[in-house]
Amino acid sequence: MKSIPAWTVPLRDWQRRAWSAVLTHAHRDFLAMATPAAGKTRFALRTAHDFLAKQAATRILVVCPTNHLRTQWSDAAGRIGLQLDPALTNDQGSEAPDFHGAVVTYQQVSLAPEIFQRTCRSKKTLVILDELHHAGDGKHWGKALRNAFEQAVFRLILSGTPFRSDNNPIPFIRYEQGESQADFSYGYTEAIRDSVCRPILFPSYEGELTWLSDGREHTATFQDGLTFDRQRERLKTALLQESWLGPVITDAHAQLTRLRKEEQPDAGGLIVAMDQDHARWVAELVGRITGGKAVVAVSDDPAASRVIEEFSEHKKQQWLVAVNMVSEGVDIPRLRVGVYGTNVLTEMYFRQVVGRFVRMQDGFPKPQRAWLYLPKDPILVHYARQIKAERDHVLEDLMPAGQRDLFGRVTVSTNEYVPLTAVARMDTLIGEDEPKTEENGAAAVEPPVSLHDQKRDLRDSHRLLVGTVARMSGIDHRRLNAELIARTGSRVDQATVDQLQKRIQLLERWRDRGYDGKR
Repeated sequence: MKSIPAWTVPLRDWQRRAWSAVLTHAHRDFLAMATPAAGKTRFALRTAHDFLAKQAATRILVVCPTNHLRTQWSDAAGRIGLQLDPALTNDQGSEAPDFHGAVVTYQQVSLAPEIFQRTCRSKKTLVILDELHHAGDGKHWGKALRNAFEQAVFRLILSGTPFRSDNNPIPFIRYEQGESQADFSYGYTEAIRDSVCRPILFPSYEGELTWLSDGREHTATFQDGLTFDRQRERLKTALLQESWLGPVITDAHAQLTRLRKEEQPDAGGLIVAMDQDHARWVAELVGRITGGKAVVAVSDDPAASRVIEEFSEHKKQQWLVAVNMVSEGVDIPRLRVGVYGTNVLTEMYFRQVVGRFVRMQDGFPKPQRAWLYLPKDPILVHYARQIKAERDHVLEDLMPAGQRDLFGRVTVSTNEYVPLTAVARMDTLIGEDEPKTEENGAAAVEPPVSLHDQKRDLRDSHRLLVGTVARMSGIDHRRLNAELIARTGSRVDQATVDQLQKRIQLLERWRDRGYDGKR
């Protein structure tokens, strides 16, 4: 094994505290949850360096979700003197002896867990599991990981978002009532306070949307209560219509132009699209609106990692359009403006997208705010308000991963969905906290949101969800409310904010996975 250089890289306060917690940890599994962009990679590398320097481990193995992140991990380790092979194949089995270790993907491990098992048995291996909730993506991945790394000397688990134990078991995690329990946590609230992360604002857009589905025409705004299927069709209609998405991109580009002129000359923008066809259409739309070419990165393109890397370094490029390439882990600090142009409605995915914009940069004026433009879909608005309020809560998927990509060109049929028209209008800026200037020049401070208003919004969401779950399950409202009282301890009219949020989480789970009546 190569020699270990001395550690010389400064750590943030939370990174030092997390590292100290690892040193005194009594078990072989340590789950560190830190908000996206807080610096989990450096903390993990400090831990790895310590294990190698003390010979508690003789090699490091990082397991991450994508091939692009393999290169990113290797580059980050190289900058502090640790050499990790990002191209290790299962045919090789083990990296060359001049490496300190390697970086592989979860899928790679699941294909041949016995190879990694043998290596962990023969060499003292520290395993870093980056965003381990991905182990639940494949039915057999959890079992494969357990077999592969059962004999690792230590397993350091990283996550930017809390996660739950759902259908597929995730190994090495301690759960209480189905919720993952971290050994160290560093939230968005703390990161804002420490100037580690930027505050983010959410301009949300209304619109009247029309589409065909099940043989008839539907028209609705985002404020109208709909079934979940119709709600998804409404969102998709907005994202497929130039008359809706065009004005949103126009406003987002105006914000990016202002930032590049007044604050950060290399500021960049990101639009998260639904799928490859949608991404290319969006890129063409960006070109027509801005007069410049948007960069496109899609997961099926073998050059996607290089495209993202070039965009990160090419300061003149303004817009990147991507599909499932930048949801988590990808580091492009110059991103300041985004458009949520996908119909993925999971809270974890939404927060991962938010994480692409909140990394603070040195050398630019604070607070370095970021903007994520989004449809005023009630689910997305609910997430945005939670982030704005900097609340700590349990994150769970609202849609199965297999339902993420709903984009598809369809022909007119009495049973198919067809988007017809959509017109966008700016409606609400979620997260705005700067004083407003009145006509006479005096500053008018916007009053804080009252507890009453918070509960009113939560009860509105609750009422829509109760109706949806009752229709989908065939259970009457009285029985449903009795079950909610039993689980949360209060009637809806007497519920605290926490109890209302718990009710909403239960209803969302029942809506997406079915009501099973189990506690």
